[in-house]
Amino acid sequence: MIIRVLPQLETRAEWLAFCRRESPYCMVDAPPCLVDFQTHFLQLTLFTDKDPVRYTLGSRRSIDPAWQLIKRCNWSLKAMLEGLETLDFGSNVRDNELLGVHTDLSARRSFPRDPHLNAPDCSHLLTPLPHFPAHWDEHTLQRLLISGQFRDWRLEQDTIELSPRSLLVELVEHPRIWSAQLTGPRLQVLYKHRALIASCIPDLSMSNEEPPKGLPRLL
Repeated sequence: MIIRVLPQLETRAEWLAFCRRESPYCMVDAPPCLVDFQTHFLQLTLFTDKDPVRYTLGSRRSIDPAWQLIKRCNWSLKAMLEGLETLDFGSNVRDNELLGVHTDLSARRSFPRDPHLNAPDCSHLLTPLPHFPAHWDEHTLQRLLISGQFRDWRLEQDTIELSPRSLLVELVEHPRIWSAQLTGPRLQVLYKHRALIASCIPDLSMSNEEPPKGLPRLL
C-alpha cells in the first residue's frame, strides 16, 4: 500500500485538499502522525519516542463534530494533538473545553500494537552511500544493500537462510530488531543486537544501476 506523506496539516486549504482525495488517509511529517478520516471519525496516530498513541474522535451519526473540532483548533493538526495530549482520559473527557464543540463528539485514546506501523520518517529515498558512515544503523544498511555496495555475502548460521533482498524487507517491516557493526573488513548483521546472522564486505565501488525488482527505492 502506498501512503502519501504530507509535510503538514495546518491550514483550511490543506485539510480540504486532503479530504478531497479518494482515500483521506496519509502520514504527516510534522508532527509525525498518521491521519485517517473515516466515515464519521477522525483517527490520529501520533508517533513518539515510545509507543504510538492513537486518538479516535467523532460521532456515530455525523462527520460534523470532527470538523468542528478541527475548526476549533484553527485548522492546526499540531494544536489539536497538543490539546489531546493534555486531556485526562480517565475522566469524562467530553467535559473538557477542547472537546466542547458538539454534544455528540466522543474521544478515545488507545495504544495500537500493529507491528508494521512505522513513523513517517521511515519513508525516504534510498540513495547510494557516498562514504562509510561513522555509525551503521538500519537506514545506512538499507542504502548499502539496495545500492549493491557490498560483496562476499556470507551466512553465519547454517540453519538460517537470509538473502540481501529478504533482509531489506525485514528492515522495512521490523527495523528495530536488526543492527549492523563493522568488525575488521566485514559488516556483521545482528538479530536483536546479539545473534550474528550474516555478514558482507562493504564496497562503495560497486553499485546497482537499478534497485532489485519488486523493491522500490521509496520505502
